[in-house]
Amino acid sequence: MTLKAKADVWLARPWQCLRRTRALGTTATLAPNTLQPFEAIPQYSRNRWLKMIQILREQGQENLHLEMHQAFQELGPIFRYSIGRTQIVSVMLPEDAEKVFQADRQQPCRMTLEPWVAHREHRGLRRGVFLLNGPEWRFNRLRLNPNMLSPKAVQKFVPMVDMAARDFLEALKKKMLMNAHGSFSMDFHSSVFNYTIEASHFVLFGERLGLLGHDLNSGSLKFVHALHSIFKTTTQLMFLPSGLTRWTSSRVWKENFESWDFVAEHVTKCVKKVYQESAKGRPQSWSVISELVAEDALPMDAILANSLELIAGSVDTTAVPLVMTLFELARNPDVQQAIRQESLAAEASIAADPQRAMTDLPLLQAALKETLRLYPVASFLDRLLSSDLVLHNYHVPAGVLKSFKVETKEQSDVQMAYRFVLVPSPSPLLTFRPAS
Repeated sequence: MTLKAKADVWLARPWQCLRRTRALGTTATLAPNTLQPFEAIPQYSRNRWLKMIQILREQGQENLHLEMHQAFQELGPIFRYSIGRTQIVSVMLPEDAEKVFQADRQQPCRMTLEPWVAHREHRGLRRGVFLLNGPEWRFNRLRLNPNMLSPKAVQKFVPMVDMAARDFLEALKKKMLMNAHGSFSMDFHSSVFNYTIEASHFVLFGERLGLLGHDLNSGSLKFVHALHSIFKTTTQLMFLPSGLTRWTSSRVWKENFESWDFVAEHVTKCVKKVYQESAKGRPQSWSVISELVAEDALPMDAILANSLELIAGSVDTTAVPLVMTLFELARNPDVQQAIRQESLAAEASIAADPQRAMTDLPLLQAALKETLRLYPVASFLDRLLSSDLVLHNYHVPAGVLKSFKVETKEQSDVQMAYRFVLVPSPSPLLTFRPAS
């Protein structure tokens, strides 16, 4: 069984918090005063067969976040429901999520992403931290952290991200100046998707893909297409039993596996190249993988597994927040202008030391954090409880799953859809023009 610690989904529309909406005629009941058994937790019921037909018809579950929001309004801050034989408890309040995370041991247990696991098992590949649980997860996590999350590691890869970002902005500037009107409008998501792939690939492998210019090679285009395909097919497969989708979605499974195979082949070549350069004593440049190889921190198949998941997991989760930050700045020109002034004031210090971007741009940092609050990347976080827990006086047993100007004509709120991560549907058009 599984307990999902739900984060309340806040879109740009002025939704009120659950505690206030309860007075607006919802059916939610107050928490009991005495300890109640698991079966007393309010239950969210739905016709399982109709739901499966809906997911098959819509090729995913794009309104998952809206369904959960409605369920919380109707049932209160905690409810349970079943997926097959799995009992799931969903909570939304920060204090409940805190209790769930405090119950974590050194080896938190999470639900695994079945389509990704299926590919690894069928191809005989190891799993990385994204798909692992238990001691093996902790072993990999502790060896990755120093080269990805430590201040020392950040100091090494910030200049690499900065280089990719400057190339990306230069390409945008050229498009803007080449246009007869001195501006251009575009669906920005595809472009920023390429940027995040470029930056992630550079940091992981120390090698550029060349996705930010005009003439893209066929290999890089196939790599981008494969990542897009993985995200698309994952949402089509993850909400239904694999035994069912093998019959109803065989074409989708084939596309998913072929896309993962292409990405895995590319990643394997990159990792082997780093190994060869390390053996010769002349690595091309610093990278996360070159550090792992030099330290002999993980066996090669574990490095391959983690590289495969990191290159996929670091793309859309970065691209969408960037798109939505620009969208919100376009709708709030005063804030956009204030951030521009802050950036101009810090330009010299950051040019001399890119690390200063982490400290000299507090308003920009606040804008990014607010975007993540308004448009959270994921709809939920989940945990398999390792010990019994009491939430709202309900007993939850162990094992239950738990430099330019940007404008937009779209002033109304953007509808979000769950496609592996929350994305705008459709993507807002943004207009770029020189700033005065």
